[in-house]
Amino acid sequence: MHRRTRPTRRKSSPLRWLGGLAALTIIAAITLNLLAPTLVTRFIRAYVQKETFREKAAELIAAKTGGEAHLDSLTWNDDNALVSEMQLEGAHGWDVEAVGLHAALDFGAIRNGMWSIHSAGADELTLRRQPAATRQNPAGADSATINSDAVSSIPSFLRRHIPTKTEISGFDVRHFNFEQAGWKITETDVKAAAWESGKTSVPVKLSGGSLQTPFKAPEQAEALKLDLVKATLRVTDEQIQLSDATLRWKQSSEATLRGSVKFETGAWQTFTHVQAVPLDEFLNAWWKQRLSGKVKGDLEFSGSRNMPVAWKADAVLENGVLQGLPVLEKLATYTHVERFKRLVLDICQASFRPEGDALRIEKIIVQSNGLLRIEGTMTLRGRMMEGDFMVGVTPETLKAIPGADSLIFTQTNPNGPPGLLWTSVHVAGPLDAPQEDLSSRLIGGVGMSLLFDTPGKIVNQGAETLLKPVLGEDAAKIPSKVIEGASGLLENGVKTGAGILNQVLPILPQK
Repeated sequence: MHRRTRPTRRKSSPLRWLGGLAALTIIAAITLNLLAPTLVTRFIRAYVQKETFREKAAELIAAKTGGEAHLDSLTWNDDNALVSEMQLEGAHGWDVEAVGLHAALDFGAIRNGMWSIHSAGADELTLRRQPAATRQNPAGADSATINSDAVSSIPSFLRRHIPTKTEISGFDVRHFNFEQAGWKITETDVKAAAWESGKTSVPVKLSGGSLQTPFKAPEQAEALKLDLVKATLRVTDEQIQLSDATLRWKQSSEATLRGSVKFETGAWQTFTHVQAVPLDEFLNAWWKQRLSGKVKGDLEFSGSRNMPVAWKADAVLENGVLQGLPVLEKLATYTHVERFKRLVLDICQASFRPEGDALRIEKIIVQSNGLLRIEGTMTLRGRMMEGDFMVGVTPETLKAIPGADSLIFTQTNPNGPPGLLWTSVHVAGPLDAPQEDLSSRLIGGVGMSLLFDTPGKIVNQGAETLLKPVLGEDAAKIPSKVIEGASGLLENGVKTGAGILNQVLPILPQK
């Protein structure tokens, strides 16, 4: 009978025990590393539901912007967060109000080390520059402290799995409002492009709504307000840069706009091109009956904190017509040229800029082809105007006015077009009834011609019409009577002309 032998049990080696423990530790570490993002995600899901998160979020916003932030109730629906209202005061001199803030947080992206935010936006967002007197120095908390506090309750071995990068797929605002230095954007739709950590600017597009300027044009009861068609801009930490904007006014008028606003200094500037602007919108009742056309041109505005607005403009009047002015009626009568009564302006342009309490208008050019050209400068101060001009006319225009070509239109204008006769004209007086000195000088020219030119040169209706306001109807007809009879009558006529000269002398042309 064989005896059964019991197998010999091996004693456990300390090295084997340590090796098994190491393997278990490695497996546990791998498991924890795999589970850590999930644990972090679960923690964050639970944390954002708490009231503490809303408070910390407000503190973080305040720390980042240097203002005072307040968030109303924060609610979650699955991955979607909604803040009914947010106020931010004194963020580098700006106030921000938001209604209906909403966003979706992709919790799955947390596992990949990314805060990923989608469908972000607001029903209404208002950005308003604080008045200088109410601004305070920012006293926000330290952002590093806030970040530390926000995650202090997370176990230390999980903290390194908290994302450090952020991406936002975009930000849409249904009703955006902006206010600074008299500029107002209201009821505009805003769409901001995607942004992620490391980017220094965000492209933004605006459409709809309106833009109100700080400028009140003559004869306008309110500041100029434009419909905003579209705009493309770029927002950085330092400024808003407007690269392109299209605006309309009175339906047919259009403006394109470029410019910038610097947050820290409040400095801003705009460059605008306008076209098809109806001129009668800026004229009083008297001028509306006499001047018509549409304006196009370029305007440049600039300003800064506590500084007045500076501006200048270059304007061109298209399809311009000037009619019903007393001086035009006189010219038509003197010259027998009916075109003066309704003067078509083939060229009409000028440059505008403020000068103290007045408006300086320079580089004025008014031209009616084949008839006349006016160049000069004028100043408007309130309802009063004063200007000096060079007036050029074709030689045919002056044929009916004795002495006009030889005594009045004798100056030169090297910069003017060829073929015109030139003289200077001074205009002054109220806007609705300006006075000019050309008529009186023409009368003086006729008086001189009456004495020194041959009778044939002064026998015309123009001479009679010019002299009538000064000499009376009977005396004004003397130039015609001079050559009606024999030499005796001619001699008497010249003597009579000497008497006329005494009446005309105070308004003789000055050379």
